[in-house]
Amino acid sequence: MASLTGLAYQVFWWLSNILAKILYGGNTSKLKDTLEAAGIRVYPQAYLSLISLFLIMSIAASTLIIWFTSLLPIAFLPILVLLIGYTMPSIKAQDRASKLDMEAPFMAAYVSVMATGGLSPYSSLKRLKGCDLLPHTSKTAKQIEVDVLLNGMDPIAAIEKSAERTPSKEYKEFLLGYVHTLRAGGDIVHYLLTRTETMFRDLAAKIRVFGERAAMLLESYVAIMILGSLGISIVYLTSIAFRGFWQGGFTAENFLLYSYILVPVISILFMYLSDLSSFQEPIYETAPYKIFAASLPIMMFLVFTMFLPFIVPGLASMPMVNQFRGFLTSLRIMLGLEYGLEPSLGMGIALIAGTVPAAVAHGYYSRRRGRKIVNEVTNFLRDMTEARKTGASPEACITQLSSRPYGAFSKYLKVVARQIKWGQPIRVVFETVKKKISSWFALINLYLLVDAIEIGGGSPETLETMARFGEMQASLEKEKMATLRPLIMMPYIGAALMIFSTLVTINFMRSAVTTIARTPIPFAQILTVIVPALVFQSYLMGIVTGKVSTGNISAGFSHAIVLTLIAMLSIILMRLLGGFLIF
Repeated sequence: MASLTGLAYQVFWWLSNILAKILYGGNTSKLKDTLEAAGIRVYPQAYLSLISLFLIMSIAASTLIIWFTSLLPIAFLPILVLLIGYTMPSIKAQDRASKLDMEAPFMAAYVSVMATGGLSPYSSLKRLKGCDLLPHTSKTAKQIEVDVLLNGMDPIAAIEKSAERTPSKEYKEFLLGYVHTLRAGGDIVHYLLTRTETMFRDLAAKIRVFGERAAMLLESYVAIMILGSLGISIVYLTSIAFRGFWQGGFTAENFLLYSYILVPVISILFMYLSDLSSFQEPIYETAPYKIFAASLPIMMFLVFTMFLPFIVPGLASMPMVNQFRGFLTSLRIMLGLEYGLEPSLGMGIALIAGTVPAAVAHGYYSRRRGRKIVNEVTNFLRDMTEARKTGASPEACITQLSSRPYGAFSKYLKVVARQIKWGQPIRVVFETVKKKISSWFALINLYLLVDAIEIGGGSPETLETMARFGEMQASLEKEKMATLRPLIMMPYIGAALMIFSTLVTINFMRSAVTTIARTPIPFAQILTVIVPALVFQSYLMGIVTGKVSTGNISAGFSHAIVLTLIAMLSIILMRLLGGFLIF
């Protein structure tokens, strides 16, 4: 990317000056501040040159597409590219601010615990520069060290500079408060502990607000999907029924554009809005996404062979496609469904087959992650604190506590105790456990314990502070799950309503037009166009549900599979209700 930016600046520096005058009135200082807040280390002119490169490429691509296809709406592509380039730094800065706001209480807890062990905040931040559990804090800590070692700044001045330039309010207030307390000669440890407790209380309040926002987002999304699908279907059905009187009405192409372009865009928008206000752990398991990417070609192949041939008849002549068409026809006849529902079955099978591996992977890592392990680690920290007060060494306390039951955490604690008996350093022991546990809340508490032992020997006062913060974290996790749990059922009810209401409308329109107007309508074409779109939209509703309710898209894979099955079962059940869709 760096070489591409340099090439763009060499070629399009003149266009970057034009864009600077148009977008920023010739003054790029605001862009410079936004890029720095976003963590994008590029000169403003170089960034504008990169936008210029993509702008020229989009103009050339849109011109060619319009020349060969006559799709005039493609002319808006360069405007879209320019808009994305203009807003991207602000979006990145806002995203970085939200991530730092999430990490700030835990960073403050780490600094406070280390302070009770006699370590200065600057030294604590230096230790965090290699902490992958707090990735965004780690980047800011690295920049502070660069300012001190390479730029010759005073550590306090470097911390102040980092705080002033960060987009995170929580991060900024915590570090600036430390700087001001230090310069005023106040009690540093008392400030750190008090401020950290305040940050955890604020985080709990944010979680409550997030629950309300998530419910509102999910309700709005489900309402849009139901009303949008039903409304567009009615318009399309009306156009088909009165095509002899209404020339140039709502065509199948318009419906397909809405279902497979506009609906995914709306879904992505709601996921982005959820991401802006959600409470997310700084790290997450990437294996389900990798598995989904690996299985995506399977999904695309099945969509190409089991759905597209019914929409694009030219593909039906391929020998491989004929085999899949025959399978879908046999399945439709076996289920007693009407002709025209083959692509709906094909769409459902393709989506489910391409998502099952990722859903299984997410389930595996979720079980490994284990919500209950957070409470058990918190209980262990409290017992560790009380055992340490007896005068035993931290290693002896861990060995002694390994015989107590801590639920899902017990087997990992036994491994820790065994390695300590073998003489392994506590840091090596932590790295071993880290590979077995994927719960971020549990790992950040264990990371605090390991560093507290390494720095201050794990004094009772230090462990007491750490245990108190651990209990706050466990309380936040419980509150988060209690807030989000009621949201899960909403999309299931919404998907069922969307399917049944649309299918009933189709059936009513068929009966009304045939009985009253005495005009036959291409019912098979209607089923081919509308019903697969309902299956696809149900699948997207599952993905959005997972993102909004948990903060991770991978959690939506299982919801997407279940909602797709509900859509397909709804189509089958309609055959039993009033004789609809009978073969």
